[in-house]
Amino acid sequence: MPFTAYCLDHGNFTVIPRQYRDSFDDMRACGFDNVALSFSESEMRYSRRAFEIQVACAHECGLKVHVIPSRIGGRFAGAPLLHSLWLVEHPASQTPENPAMACIQDVDFRKWMHEYIHTLFSDYELDGLIWDEPKSSAMVTRHPATLAKFGPDPTVQVMADDFAVFIEELTATARAARPGITVTLFNMPSVNSYFTSRCAHIEGLDYLGFDGACCRQSYFREPPQKLKHYFSETWERTRTECAAGGKGTFALIENFMIPKGVVPEFREGLAAFLEQAHPDHLACYYYGLNNAEPDAVHAAAMEVIREHYLED
Repeated sequence: MPFTAYCLDHGNFTVIPRQYRDSFDDMRACGFDNVALSFSESEMRYSRRAFEIQVACAHECGLKVHVIPSRIGGRFAGAPLLHSLWLVEHPASQTPENPAMACIQDVDFRKWMHEYIHTLFSDYELDGLIWDEPKSSAMVTRHPATLAKFGPDPTVQVMADDFAVFIEELTATARAARPGITVTLFNMPSVNSYFTSRCAHIEGLDYLGFDGACCRQSYFREPPQKLKHYFSETWERTRTECAAGGKGTFALIENFMIPKGVVPEFREGLAAFLEQAHPDHLACYYYGLNNAEPDAVHAAAMEVIREHYLED
């Protein structure tokens, strides 16, 4: 069962290979056997060599490498809060409801996206692909390409189905360029169940699930509060949807934005989740972002996962 270190924007511009190796060696010591690295349009333009070095260093340290295509056309998550460079340069592909999002039915966007994924998997020796939170999967847009394809009144279900088909086609492009990869997709728990259930039937996916928190969080100095769904609220949904589509279960632990003093709560919540669940593919952030006590959060996560998951 894969245990994946999730890394967003990990050293793509300040490139120090020995620090890559130090981090990857530490991941192996923690028990990770896979690492997930984000790759956005920015990396495709400015960090092609840096990413190649990253992938090679990870392999040298004994890790399999999954890529997280990030913020592509504004239709996926991943490395946070980047705008799509391509979409800015191709305004005709923007949805009128949200110019930061590409229209899934737009022929130019679809063509470019397939070329992007083909290049990514042809040029790099990758072991896996992670689709991180498809965005606005059921958004009904009045873009001309959508109306031309579905008529004047497209439904939420039609939009969700077409997005799922698009992901299936992109997955096939990745697999054609790099046979044998492992493919994972996860949604936000707030996404409507029609789309998340539909994802269980996407051909070419190996694992499916959600990300989730184990404790209260905060962005900076505000009091801690429940900001995200807890795994205790979503695990049964994960199991049901995966079983219906023959997919392995996946969970990404959101061990980030944890304020000072909340680490014991995080430890307790993570242990409670892993006592009831054993995902087929488990991921957590390697030194999750924006924690008040980064070392304490990391140590707690690794200790709990080692006890309740890796040693089971």
